[in-house]
Amino acid sequence: MVAITNTTSLTFLKDELDATLSQAESALEVFSEDTSRSGELKVCAEAFHQVRGICQILELPAAALMAEEMELVAEAIGRSVTPERMVGTLGNAIVLLGRYLEYVQLKNAAMPELLVGGINELRRSAGKPLIAESHFFRVDVTRERQPPAAPASTPRTDVTRLCRRMRHMYQVGLLGVLRGESRTSLKLVSRALARIDRLCGDAPMGRLWWVARAAVEALLADEMRLTPARKQLLSQFDRQIKRLVYEGERALESDAPLLLVKESVYLVSLATQDQGLIGEVKRAFSVRPRFTDGALQEELSLMSGAGGSVIRTVATALKEELNDIKSTLDMAAQGAADTDYGDLADTLVRLAGTLVMIGQSREAAQIRGRADQVRQWRNGEVDPEGMDFHALVDDLLMVENAVATLERRFAPADDINREVRNTRISLYQLDEARMTVVGECRAGISLTKRSLTSFIDSQGDRMHLSNVPSVLVGVSGGLMFLELDRARAILEGCRQYIEQSMLTGSGAPVREQMETLADAITSIDYYLESMEEHKPIGDAVLEVAEESLAELGYPVMRAPQPA
Repeated sequence: MVAITNTTSLTFLKDELDATLSQAESALEVFSEDTSRSGELKVCAEAFHQVRGICQILELPAAALMAEEMELVAEAIGRSVTPERMVGTLGNAIVLLGRYLEYVQLKNAAMPELLVGGINELRRSAGKPLIAESHFFRVDVTRERQPPAAPASTPRTDVTRLCRRMRHMYQVGLLGVLRGESRTSLKLVSRALARIDRLCGDAPMGRLWWVARAAVEALLADEMRLTPARKQLLSQFDRQIKRLVYEGERALESDAPLLLVKESVYLVSLATQDQGLIGEVKRAFSVRPRFTDGALQEELSLMSGAGGSVIRTVATALKEELNDIKSTLDMAAQGAADTDYGDLADTLVRLAGTLVMIGQSREAAQIRGRADQVRQWRNGEVDPEGMDFHALVDDLLMVENAVATLERRFAPADDINREVRNTRISLYQLDEARMTVVGECRAGISLTKRSLTSFIDSQGDRMHLSNVPSVLVGVSGGLMFLELDRARAILEGCRQYIEQSMLTGSGAPVREQMETLADAITSIDYYLESMEEHKPIGDAVLEVAEESLAELGYPVMRAPQPA
């Protein structure tokens, strides 16, 4: 954070700033009610001009820039054919700038990044290009890579061909990021950038992939928020990969775009870690500790507030209430003499009311009717093995599955949590069983990756691979249970390559072949991990794995789709 040394001056001028912004807000309201009174816009522009001057004196660059943009928007409203949108944006900006000035006064510190979003909203409404998230970040972007990159082992003439597949891998991950499937997709993006960085070696463009890798690692390590600006940065990386594909050596020899370098280093500066690649970039660019992304998001929340998912909250509350009801029934089935069936009936009525609120009318009517029956039950007269008792249990299972179905409407669909038509099976319990199998499959894949790493480190000692085929057979069985046939076929191809080319073939595979095999296996791992996180990355990642196997000479034959 940047300390405000003239806090006394800010406190002294704060009342005047508030009064000026209030005057501009009143004038804007008058204009919005009667657009013929264009003179009110001049009052607004003059007020914003005054605020800008004061903020420049107080050395608040973000506030000064925002006031300048507000002045320009106020002047442009009169020339706009549809001024309503610009008036709304300007009104929001007045509120945000007032909150920011109050924040600076209370915290005695300025975070100019807090106003980047507001400034961009003003520029967007005026049809102007947006400023970068790193606009207020200062760093020498001409610094060289430290330590220097090793020369590429791949001939530069092969870079275009190999980057084409790496771009496909990158785009699959990028598409997942843009859809909100963040973590697993980012891992795929990170792997693609690492491969491209090795392919470029010590070429001038390699500096970009070095800082880009660090930026993505920072996003992953701290689980940073993926703002529109950060998604745009990832899209710009894709354009640079495209240059490598189509321009080849000319793109390799070109200098890294300085704006992308700056944006990447800015993200690295927000990371809490100082080790590994992130630490390398921080040291190379002399990045000083400022604040983390977590702190930035907390301060943004203080200024703008935060929301949550009502549906998920209601679903969680319903599950807790269902668990309480089931616990009561379990105790009653075991012969508890103090079961209060009247209280249980009241709970069922409340449950029915909540179901009505979320649109589950059929289930609510069923539970309400069951509550009337339960109210007539008496201790010692209820048979836990009787039809009425079991009917209540079935109704609760129906409600539980209705709540689970409701949750799924607000979560990405995937192949693991597919629809189940047997209403006598608890969806939550079935999902838990499937997730257990997914976890076991991932454990087998992790063991395979460790074995491959040991194989490479030992200069091709095949002993490290002796158990890999049997491990992959077990994983394939799990994928068969999960009905993930495409992923299973890919893993079978990997197993055949290991058995036929690595265990019985003559000579050890070259490093590029090992990397390609790792791409295929890692893609399956990412695919399963996305299922665990309930943010499925989609089948596109499987295409990357299939391309990798095809390059190894083991193309995957897809099963014909049912008509």
